[in-house]
Amino acid sequence: MKPKLEHITHDVNSSVLAFIFEEKTFTTPWHYHAEFELTYILKGSGIRHVGNSIDNFFAGDLVLIGSNTPHCWTNQTNYSNGVKSICIQWKACILSKFIDINTELKALKKMLKIASAGIKFTNTIFSETIGKNMQTLLNLPADKKLIYFLDILTDLSHCETIKLLSVEGNTFQFSEKTDFRTKAVLDYLEQNYHKKIVLDDVANVTHLSVGAFCKFFKKQFNRSFTNYLNEFRIRKTCILLQETNDKLTDISYKCGYENMSFFHRQFKKYMQITPYEYRKSIFKSVHPFIE
Repeated sequence: MKPKLEHITHDVNSSVLAFIFEEKTFTTPWHYHAEFELTYILKGSGIRHVGNSIDNFFAGDLVLIGSNTPHCWTNQTNYSNGVKSICIQWKACILSKFIDINTELKALKKMLKIASAGIKFTNTIFSETIGKNMQTLLNLPADKKLIYFLDILTDLSHCETIKLLSVEGNTFQFSEKTDFRTKAVLDYLEQNYHKKIVLDDVANVTHLSVGAFCKFFKKQFNRSFTNYLNEFRIRKTCILLQETNDKLTDISYKCGYENMSFFHRQFKKYMQITPYEYRKSIFKSVHPFIE
C-alpha cells in the first residue's frame, strides 16, 4: 500500500467533489493527495491507516483527513459483505482566504490545521447527522453545494468529541524509497499477520538490514515494528470479535497469536479491556435491552 500521489480530477463547475464509493471491498491503495477529505462509512468494516496510525473502522465512522496525509481503508482478506462510503474532497485554496478574513471561523481554521493528523468524530449521533448532510449535498446544484458544504465544515469545527488519529508532531516522510518500503511492509503485514513474522523477513522485503529497517520504521510510524504488528493483530481480532461468533482461541490463532496469555495481555494493552469485555460491550450496543 504505497503512499501513492493521487491526482484528483474536479468537476469544472464545482470546487467541491462529492461522491459515493460502493464496491465489494475498499480497493484504493495507501495514497495521499493535495485535497482535504471527509469520509463517512455507510457500510463495511476493516482497518484504517492514517499517517502513522492504525485503527478499526465500522459503519458510522466519520473521519477528516488533511492535505497530503497518507491514508487508506482495508478489509479482511476474505471480506465479502460489500462496502459503501460517501466522500467529499476539496482543495485548501478554495476556503483559505475566506477563513483568514473572517474571525468567526477561527474554530474551522484550527480544525483544518490539525486535520493533518487525521480527525475521527467520535459522537455516533453527530456523525450520523453529518453523514446524512453529506448525502444531501450530493444532489445540490454547484452554487448551493459550496454554501451547504461550508455549513457542514462549521458544524464539524464545533464538535468537541474528536480523536486525533496520528501522533502529533510526527511528519510522514515522502520519497521514492520510503514510499516503496512502506508499501512493502504494509503489504507484507496484510498478507502474513496470521503467521509467525520474523524481523529478518520483513527487513528483506524493504532491502534493508534489520537494524536499518528498525530505524526506518520507527521514524515513519513513531513506534517499533513489533508494537505496530501487535496493534495490527489486535485490530484484526476486534473485527472478528464483532462480526463472528468464533471462539476466542480460534480468533487469536487466526490473528497470529499462539500464546493465549500473551494475546490477553496485548489486547488489554491496546483496548484497555479484555476480549470478553469487548465482545460483551459490542453485544450490548446492538441489543441494549437484553441483560
